Amino acid sequence: MRPAHFHRSHHAGSRIVFGLGVIGFGVLALLDNLNVFGLPLLRTFWPLVFVLLGLARLARPCHVGSALFALGLMLLGGLLTARNLGYVDFSPRNWWPVLIILVGLSVLARGLFPRRRQAGFPASTLEHGDQINIDASFSAVSQRCDSRSLKGGRIASTFGGVELDLTQAVIDGTEARLDVSAHFSGIELRVPRDWLVVVEVTSTFGGVEDKTVPPMTPGPRLLLRGEVMFGGVEVKN
Repeated sequence: MRPAHFHRSHHAGSRIVFGLGVIGFGVLALLDNLNVFGLPLLRTFWPLVFVLLGLARLARPCHVGSALFALGLMLLGGLLTARNLGYVDFSPRNWWPVLIILVGLSVLARGLFPRRRQAGFPASTLEHGDQINIDASFSAVSQRCDSRSLKGGRIASTFGGVELDLTQAVIDGTEARLDVSAHFSGIELRVPRDWLVVVEVTSTFGGVEDKTVPPMTPGPRLLLRGEVMFGGVEVKN
């Protein structure tokens, strides 16, 4: 296992890249408002946001599939910027299927080159509350929960990743509801063997994989609801 400071440094690196990008776009907007240059800077260089998203993902250790998708985002941002500057004739309407191909290659790479543990995740934190509340935007979160009266909660991830271990938790009553939202992200859940997982999640170019073994006798239920877009949710014991 990699030391915690290694994960923290790369996690901070992605935040630094994203923060510098926000500052840069703010500077462009200010220069446009002041009419410093005749060229509309913000309208011309806005596609660089895709380059920043790709750099933010590459700033921390990632799977070969994630790295491939990050490079695709950077290429898209570069081509759109070059088109705005008049250097290339690039039509996104003709080339948008390439994004679908990159997502497929990313999923294929994850299957061909499985990893024991997702790289770039910080050391897990332990929570005791009865509500899960995780927001992983452009970041990675690893959390354990040992609540004796878990009621449910929410997980939202955009261009990030989440690991949630519920194997030591106990559901309050017969059912707990967990709302998930994964956009260009991956979520991994671990649940006790006596829980029955019910999946009611809609997916767009993504999916939910339930690897749990259904219990022999009726027990508490974990209801998963929400949406997945260009991402995935994996549930296992």
